[in-house]
Amino acid sequence: MTTDLTCLIILALWGLVLNHGPAIGRVKTAGLDWALSNREKLVEAEPWVGRADRAQRNHHDNLAMIAVVILAAQVAGQADSVTAIASIVLVTARILHGVTYVAGIPTARSGAYFIALLALLVIVWRIFT
Repeated sequence: MTTDLTCLIILALWGLVLNHGPAIGRVKTAGLDWALSNREKLVEAEPWVGRADRAQRNHHDNLAMIAVVILAAQVAGQADSVTAIASIVLVTARILHGVTYVAGIPTARSGAYFIALLALLVIVWRIFT
């Protein structure tokens, strides 16, 4: 398996972490009875839980685009050492984005987002060269 595809799998699995963070925060606030219920009552939780929700949505909103680009590079036979490095930078920056989002560090979060975007554009560039 290529480095690019390994990075894509890591990003998919990172989604599991982001999926469970907000739920754990809400269970901590509302208790196990709430967690085992239909959760029809909205739980007022700590601010990091809202940030975790937004980090999760951001990740899921971007994952399909990232997957298409990485898979297109594979199918086109354009995956190489440049796309491998870009994929490593991309996965690192996306994880850093999620962590800094939940932690509430907006400058680092934005920086990580733009680094990930640049890495994605490098892969796109390699597809067409």
